Amino acid sequence: MSSDTQLAALLLSNQLTRLDVAPLKAREFWGLVDRTDALGIDVGALLTDTTVRAQVAHGDVSEQRLSGLLDATRAFAFEIERLGEGGITLLSALDKRFPVLLRDRMQHRCPPHLFAAGATDVLLLRRLAIVTDVIDDAIASIVRQAVAATVVAGWATVVGAPGESRNGDDPAIDDVVLDESGACGSTPIVVAANGINRAARSPDLRKLVQQQALCLVSPFVPDTTASAATSRARDAVVQAMADRTLVVACTDGTGPTWATALASVEGEPASVLSFTGPGSRPGNTALVGMGAVNIDHIDTLHEHLS
Repeated sequence: MSSDTQLAALLLSNQLTRLDVAPLKAREFWGLVDRTDALGIDVGALLTDTTVRAQVAHGDVSEQRLSGLLDATRAFAFEIERLGEGGITLLSALDKRFPVLLRDRMQHRCPPHLFAAGATDVLLLRRLAIVTDVIDDAIASIVRQAVAATVVAGWATVVGAPGESRNGDDPAIDDVVLDESGACGSTPIVVAANGINRAARSPDLRKLVQQQALCLVSPFVPDTTASAATSRARDAVVQAMADRTLVVACTDGTGPTWATALASVEGEPASVLSFTGPGSRPGNTALVGMGAVNIDHIDTLHEHLS
């Protein structure tokens, strides 16, 4: 994609600057992309050609609204520069580094952009998402073995980061993944349930980002506070961007891990690998019964990473 294409796409969904018009929501953005594709028009042409804006305007996405968004290049460039000084990249959904699977699976619900920091090139690798409801010693051991398997396969690990601060003694799944990734010399992808500025307040995450030892990703405006809604959206992004999802421990019929894994099984059963060995939960067996791939021993995981 040309730089004009990416700039136009970012301006259309721009939430970084205050404007008199609202940025395009995901469904509006992808609807506009569909219209430009159908007309054989590059999205980048919208930057300078007002006749093209009139051609693709539709419903709430009026020509006036498009112009208000696309003409805000100076203020937007300032915000992009400010993000860049903080080590943050704004990836358009039309950027080659943007996960194609995320676009294909979420379709018109796909975020028009992602905020990313750290080793963004790892987004081009094949990816295994690791999800679980709980972390205890047994589950942590399974997670560590799964991370090691992704390293051997040349894949990247995708995991969700807690949306709030990391106070307390109980480890989170991303703590286990980051620890094992460091031991294996691999670079994981961590998807935040809050804005990337808030996520980077964690000293551990910030240090790893600065060392290019992980890729921190968020679909939310940088200073967004985590909520139940953003956590659900984060979970959907984690599984949608991954080639495969390993469900380590899942409560039967309840909880966010179950809900997101079930949606994935219903849409693409072979993309979900459900661990049913010691330490798993009833939901894991239920997912297998609905079509998920059964992983009865973690040593067999490598067979599915090819």
